[in-house]
Formats: sequence, C-alpha cells, structure tokens
Amino acid sequence: METILSLGTRVRGRLASPYIVAGLATVTALAAASALLPRQSLIFGMVALGPALAAPSACPAAVLAVGGYALAASFAVSTWQGLLGSAGQVFRLVFVAVAVVICWFLALHHQRMLRASGAAARERERLAAVAEQSSDAIIASTLDGVVTAWNGGAERMYGWRADEAIGRPLADLILPAGSDDVVREVLARLARGEQVTHAETKRVRRDGTTFLASVIVWPVRDEHGAVVAAAATERDITEEATARERTARADRMESLGQLAGGVAHDFNNLLAIILNYADFLADEVTGDAADDLARIRNAADRARSLTGQLLLFAKREPTQVEVIDLNEVVAEAAELLSRSIGENIRLISRPAAEPMPVRANRGRLDQILLNLVINARDAMPGGGVVSVETDLVEAGHYVQLTVSDNGCGMTPEVRDRLFEPFFTTKPADRGTGLGLATVYGIVGDAGGTIGVESTPGVGTMFRILLPSAAAEVTSTAGPARDEHGHGHGELIMVVEDDDFVSDLVIRILRDHGYRATAFGDGPLAALDIHDVALLLTDVVLRGRSGPMLAARLRVRRPDLPVLFMSGYSDAEVRREHGIDIAVPILQKPFTAVELLAGVGEALNTARAAHHAENS
Repeated sequence: METILSLGTRVRGRLASPYIVAGLATVTALAAASALLPRQSLIFGMVALGPALAAPSACPAAVLAVGGYALAASFAVSTWQGLLGSAGQVFRLVFVAVAVVICWFLALHHQRMLRASGAAARERERLAAVAEQSSDAIIASTLDGVVTAWNGGAERMYGWRADEAIGRPLADLILPAGSDDVVREVLARLARGEQVTHAETKRVRRDGTTFLASVIVWPVRDEHGAVVAAAATERDITEEATARERTARADRMESLGQLAGGVAHDFNNLLAIILNYADFLADEVTGDAADDLARIRNAADRARSLTGQLLLFAKREPTQVEVIDLNEVVAEAAELLSRSIGENIRLISRPAAEPMPVRANRGRLDQILLNLVINARDAMPGGGVVSVETDLVEAGHYVQLTVSDNGCGMTPEVRDRLFEPFFTTKPADRGTGLGLATVYGIVGDAGGTIGVESTPGVGTMFRILLPSAAAEVTSTAGPARDEHGHGHGELIMVVEDDDFVSDLVIRILRDHGYRATAFGDGPLAALDIHDVALLLTDVVLRGRSGPMLAARLRVRRPDLPVLFMSGYSDAEVRREHGIDIAVPILQKPFTAVELLAGVGEALNTARAAHHAENS
C-alpha cells in the first residue's frame, strides 16, 4: 500500500492533476466503506470509479497509478473480509483490473486528442501571428460585406484600427465612391464559390488618399463545404506600378531615341544639301532673290538646331557651348513659339535693351523656352498671356530669363514636386513628366538656378538665372572670320551612300583645290589607294561601316589618314562602332567651311605624324 501511495504521490507531484486526487480519494473512501459493510455488498466494485475519475487527466500513467491503488485496496479489503484465495476475491480483482485497462485506453486516447488539438492550436496561433505581422492587409467579411477580421497590415495600410473596422461594411472603409455594383458582383461570385483576383485596383485610405492595390479574395467554407464568409489579401502596389510606368516610359524614350537617330541621319543629309547649295547660290543672286535665299538658309539653320535638340533630348549627350546673347535667342524664338501656342494665347516678348551674353548651348536654350512656354499654354486652356523677359540682376553677374503666365496656377504641393522626373498633372496621353525635369537639368548644367512662384487662379512665373558671360565678350577682340580652307591637289576619297551628299562633298572639295573622287563599287583589292591623301567616309554605310572599311584599307596602307562623318549622334556612333573619343567625327549637316576645316585638320595631323616618324 505504501509503495502504491508513493507512486501516486510521485505521479501527482509530476502531473498535479485534480483528476488524480479525485480518483485516489474516491478509491480510499469506497474501500473504507466496503470494509465496514458485509462482504457481499455491491459497493465494493465501486472502487473502479477511481481510475474512471483519473481518465480525464489524459495521463495514462496517472490512471495506472490510481488503478494500482484500487487493486491494492481491493486485495487488502477482500483479504480482511476473509476472501483470500476465494472466487469472490478473484472476481473483484479482475473487475477492477478490467476497469483500469479501459480507463487507461480512454486516458491514452484523450491524451492523443489533446496533443493533436494543442498542435493545431499552436499552428493557428503561429498563423495568426504571421497574419498579424504581415505587411499585406488580411481582411475577412461576411457574404454581405461586413468586416469580421482586420489584421495589423490592414490597420497600417488603411489607417482604421481593428475595433473601428470590424462590424462595418467594407465598402465604407476602403472602396472608392461608386463601387457598389462592383461589390455586389464580387460577393455574388464568392457565394458561388469562385475566387476573385484584381491585379490592380483602386483603394482609399482613411484620410481619403487613393492608391493602387493587388487583391485576391477567396470564399471561406464550413465543414460541410458551404460558403459562409469571404477573406482577402490586399497589397499596396503603388510603387511597383510607378516603377513599371517609369520603365515603360524609359523604353518609349529609348525607342524615341532610336527613331530620332534614324530620322536625324537622313534629315541631316538633306539639310547638308540645302545648306550648301544655298551657299552656292548666295554669290549668284541679288535683290529680292538673295533675301529669299537668306530666309531659306536661316530656316535650314534652325532645322539643323532642332534636329540637334531632338538628339540631345533623346540621348542626353554633352553639348558644345558658346557665348550667346539671350536677347537674340528670345527674339528669334518668339515667332516660332507664337505659332506653337495657339491663337487664343498672346506671347509678349520683352528683351532687355543691352546685350545679355551667357555661355550655353543654343539648342538647349531654345529647349528651355519651348518647354516653359508650352507648359504655360497648357495652364491656360481658355486663353491668356505669356510673357518672356530678360534682365541683368545681382550687379550684372547674372542674366535673368523670366517666363510668366496668367493661367490656373499651382498648389504648393504641386509646386514642390514640379521638377521631379515623371511627375506631371497632365493626362497620361498629354504629359510625360520630363519637360520641366529637363529644364531643371539644363539650367543646372549651365551653372544657373531656376525658381517658380505660383498662386492658384492667378498664374505662374519661372525665374532662371544664368551666369553672365559679359567678361568673356569684353575680353575677346572679336570673332575670327571663318576662312575657306584650300587644298593643294591632295586626293580625297569620299565614301558616302547618298549620291547627292557625295556629289556635294566632291564639288566643295574640288572647288577648293582638292582632287576628290567617289569610292567605287569594285573589290577593295583592286583599289589603288597609294596616292590617296585622306579617306573621308561616313560611319554608317549600307551593308558595312566606315571604321571596318578603313581598317581593311589600312591593312594595305597603315598610314592612310581617315576622317569620319556621320548624321547620327556623336556618342551613339562612337559606342556602336568603337570609335575612340580622340578620333574626330565631322557631324552632319556640315557647311562648306566646316567640311574644309575638318579635312584640313585631318591632313595637317597626318603630315605632323609623318614628320615626327621621319625626324
């Protein structure tokens, strides 16, 4: 008995279960009662209640402890009653043992069920913790759209606390106005057991701001498979969508750059013909015809500048700068800009009386004016006035360009983001968000600053400050007049796919003392290049390239001088064809002066190199 009690104490101490205490107490009480009653009393069998009371503890060892105690009590009481060795004692002991075994199996089964349910509960707790900490919004609702669950991600994403959201219609919390039909359709599909996915849809935060979200909504079923609720995961994809849009815009810009390069190449060939043949005629016509020809020449120069602007914008290439009078830029751009902004908008140009010299690229100054004036036009859909003014400020150290309008103006929030790349308040089909960002970059590259003042309903004023180049103008004795270079019978081999351009180049060279010939279509091996003083070749040729042609000819004559020409952007052809930055490229469209200067410099460089080798 002491051994059994000791075992029961250890088990009780280890498990501390009230079921075990109840079982031991019951066995003790019933055994004592049985000892006081006649030995035939049925109350003796009730000691089997002890293991039964211990079974809910879900501890098989505890059941065995209580059962062992019950068997020991049964044996002791029956022996005390004089039943030792009798069939009655054996029956009583067998009855208690069977009850113990049954209770042991029940406790074991209960233990396994508790362990399984405990593991499931712990798994649910882990899942609940994961859901609570998720950055995605996890929301559950009834099939009527009333919120029943709202995790921490939903609180952070939408601004509503869980206690504020639960019990309220989902449409009142996160959906834009006018979404009732969409909600009904989604709930109907969920009730049919369908999953609903929106790769990109609008959502509304508590403060009223909207954003883009990806949403997956699925039906929740009960144990019978019936749809009883809905659950959704929602993710803020605003930044991802913005990144995709920027990538798409960058791809479009790359395509524009490639298109611009191809168009500019052919257009530059045409401009070269127009410019130079206009120069040929300049000495042959007089009077009104000469004035008309000058206008043609001026228009070709402007077309040349615009082509350069297109390439600069598409490729972001470094540009050549020069000292330019800003007044001249404003005056010459006024006529073109007036036609660009429409008849209901008046352009007022007020250049300063004195010169406004700045050191900049002419094409980029035109681009600044174009972007700012077009931006002003878009701010005045009903018409208005745009003013362009120049002035000297800060004791003459800076030249100020002011472009103002009386349009719709801007809010402080828009003004603060005005120069961000890809930021625009215009519709997607009208604005790229690159115009003012480009202006900002151009001004910064020129060492200047740009500021904006705007009032909603009143108008907007842009102020651009550029460093004055007056000191450079003063210190310069005057621009040296370009002189046409003259050859001394040197043979120039011209390689050009466009026959009109080839004829033009050959004519200019021959008119200025060179012998010039076009590259033939025969095999290179049969070509006599011994007397060629310079190979003048286009970089991009049909079916081949100028650098490859020059390399093959230099195998036969390593000292052959080469001058490349191209109508594509300088950086692009150097990158595509591996032309070193130190190698000069004559950019199309070129004038006769530029062509002759390039040829003369190439020949002088070759002579200097030859002289250095022989000395």
